[in-house]
Amino acid sequence: MALEQDIANLIQSTDALTAVVDNKAQQLDSQMAAFDARIAKKEQDVDEFIQEAMPETRYVQDIFIGGSKDYFYPVWWRFPNNAAGGGKLTVARHYSWNSDTKPLNSTSGHQAGLLLELEGNAYAWDGDANFMQIKRFHERYNPTVSHLSFSAYSKVEKVDADKPLYVGRDDGSVGAWCYRYNGMYLRGGGLKYRFIKNWKGDVSYHDGNDNLRRELTEASFANSSVRWYAEPIPFAERLAPTLSTIPYANHPYTPPTA
Repeated sequence: MALEQDIANLIQSTDALTAVVDNKAQQLDSQMAAFDARIAKKEQDVDEFIQEAMPETRYVQDIFIGGSKDYFYPVWWRFPNNAAGGGKLTVARHYSWNSDTKPLNSTSGHQAGLLLELEGNAYAWDGDANFMQIKRFHERYNPTVSHLSFSAYSKVEKVDADKPLYVGRDDGSVGAWCYRYNGMYLRGGGLKYRFIKNWKGDVSYHDGNDNLRRELTEASFANSSVRWYAEPIPFAERLAPTLSTIPYANHPYTPPTA
């Protein structure tokens, strides 16, 4: 009888111990779930902080324009549209770049310094904000920029000989008329330039290996057609950038006299 009572007591103690273990396990599961939730929240907070703390992506493209220092050569691009927000483009030269060959100053390493900061959106034939603003423009030692325009400065000709030119232009006439590209002209002679953008895609340019035209784009409609092309511009015909609707500094800009 005593043995049976001992067995019963042992079973009762075991059941009680099992209940305690089960209760502790439930408590641990609850604590681990809360701990996992805290870790997930911290990870989310860290990810959000990193995302907010990351600087804007910069896409850098270095180009070299040969040819003659007595000419400016065409450069053309498209700002991103509303889907990407405002486009930022910086065109820069450290003043001593190309000092080994001295294409502009034969007696000094000081060749040409340039800082041109632009903001823009899309191009003239796009349906979005469509603008370009010069935020900062500074040149030193020698001028390097000409004919900066929201609609790239170019010449026009017919695509279809049987149709008139678009918007009544004269064949071979020149102006800020390329409605599918933004553009500028940069001085040649053996100069390095750096483009820094906040959107992907390279800027197109004439590398100066000849003085021939570069075709930009063309369009044909029911009652008209047009091809836009760009040719190097003589230094004597330079048009310095002057449009600065929201300036930071150096505005109004006065081109150097020498």
